[in-house]
Amino acid sequence: MNLIDAFDIKNKDIITIVGAGGKTSLMFSASSLLRKNYKVLVTTTTNIYVPSGKFYDKMIMLSEIKDENYKKLIEKSNNGVYVIGNKIANNTVANKLKIKGLSFGVLDKIIPYFDIVIIESDGSKEKPLKGWKDSEPVVYDKTTKTVGVVDIKTIGLNINEDNIHRLDEFLEIINDEESQKVKIKHLKNLILNKSGLFKFSEGEKILLINKVEGIRDKRNSVLLTNKIKDENSSYINKFVYGSILQNEFLG
Repeated sequence: MNLIDAFDIKNKDIITIVGAGGKTSLMFSASSLLRKNYKVLVTTTTNIYVPSGKFYDKMIMLSEIKDENYKKLIEKSNNGVYVIGNKIANNTVANKLKIKGLSFGVLDKIIPYFDIVIIESDGSKEKPLKGWKDSEPVVYDKTTKTVGVVDIKTIGLNINEDNIHRLDEFLEIINDEESQKVKIKHLKNLILNKSGLFKFSEGEKILLINKVEGIRDKRNSVLLTNKIKDENSSYINKFVYGSILQNEFLG
C-alpha cells in the first residue's frame, strides 16, 4: 500500500504527526501524493525546517501579510501543497532556517479553506527517540488522526543523549534506568504510557513503525505490535509498518 491507503486519508482529514524517526519525511511524502487531487495544508504547531521547493506549490508566512489578506490568497488557490507558518527564523544551533508554527486560533481560521491538513506537532532535535515534557506534543484539538512515528531501527541503540531527545523524560516513561540499550519493551512502554507517544492525541490513533527495511526490522515490528496488543488491544486504532524511504507499507 501507499501512504494514502495505509492511513485511509480522506477529504477533510486533519492529520497530526508526533514522535521521532520520520515525522517530516512522512508529512511531505503524504502531501506529495495528495497534491494533484487535493488542496493540502502543511504546517506545524512547533517548528520545522524550511523544506525544499520541490515539496510544495506555495509557501506563505502569515506575519508578512497584513490585515488577514491571506484568506483571499488561500481561498482562490488551486489544488496543491501549501506550506503555511507564522514566520521564518534562523536556528542558531543548527544554523538552518526554521518555520515558526501556528496557534490553534489561526488554524481554526485557515483550515476550512483546505481539503486535507497535515500538521507536524512534535520536535525531536533530529534524534531518533524522545521523551516528552509536560507541554508536549502540541496536538491541534480538531485533529481527526494522530499518527505516532516510531523508528524500529532504534532497537539496540545506546540509551544516551546522543540518541534520545529529553533523556530524563524518556527514562521515566520506559520505567527502566538500568538498561544501556533500547529494547522492544522500551518502545512498547513509550507507545502505551499515558505520558508517551500518544499523550494529548485526538481522533484515531495510528502507529507508524518506520524504517522497516529488512528481515530483522520486520521481525521486531511484529514482536512490538504483538506486545502492544497483548497489553492493551484497544489503545491503538490502526497499526502500519513499512518504510517512508522505500514508500512501502503494510497495515
